[in-house]
Amino acid sequence: MEGGQTAAGSYAGKVCVLVGASNPVGFCLAQSFLETGYRVAVGDLDPSDFSSLTAVSGTNLFPVKVNLNRDVYVNSMVDQVYLRWSRVDILVNIAFRRRECADPLSATDLGLDAVSNLIRVTSAFGSRLQGEELAVVNIAWFDEKTLLEADREAVLQAALRTTTSAMAKKYIDTGLRINAVHTRNARSTSCVQSETLRTLVQAVQFLASPELSGKLTGNVLDIDLKPDDSPFRG
Repeated sequence: MEGGQTAAGSYAGKVCVLVGASNPVGFCLAQSFLETGYRVAVGDLDPSDFSSLTAVSGTNLFPVKVNLNRDVYVNSMVDQVYLRWSRVDILVNIAFRRRECADPLSATDLGLDAVSNLIRVTSAFGSRLQGEELAVVNIAWFDEKTLLEADREAVLQAALRTTTSAMAKKYIDTGLRINAVHTRNARSTSCVQSETLRTLVQAVQFLASPELSGKLTGNVLDIDLKPDDSPFRG
């Protein structure tokens, strides 16, 4: 497709890193960035989930096994990505909770993952910047049909907004733009089947767009598709 070729040409050579990526969200994002011409590194405890994409994308996809809860492993991933490609343009941190993990602590755990992993990976990758910009997008995805209790939902949103705003201010003079996406009340299926996943991919691409260089940071997009077809709220 002509439009796809143009996009791929304009982003050829750029690098996107997805951490916490072994889930439907990470797979859709990896596929989307590869299609637009990016080289993509995916990090998770089980990057073998991306074998089908590796077969198609070859050396443009770089799966890395990493435990995001330990600084030493995150720093090792940074070293591997820079050794391979010498740059990172987009960093996406994905905090994801599957439906079978939905219990009273899941919202709290998701918030902690979204916050602690964002701080850890942003610090690790940001320390390697040499004047270039790095667009950082944090994703919190709660995969279940029913809404969280109102108080837990409020706590999760507040944690995301507070952390995103604080980190954006901390890094504002360093070349990092930090934004976040939060979605809930959604089932994780394929990109073809899920309107929410397609909207999330578009939101990440928008927030990470090089055309927004230096112009948008510290924001949280709340994706909550309703019958009125208005995906962005808050």
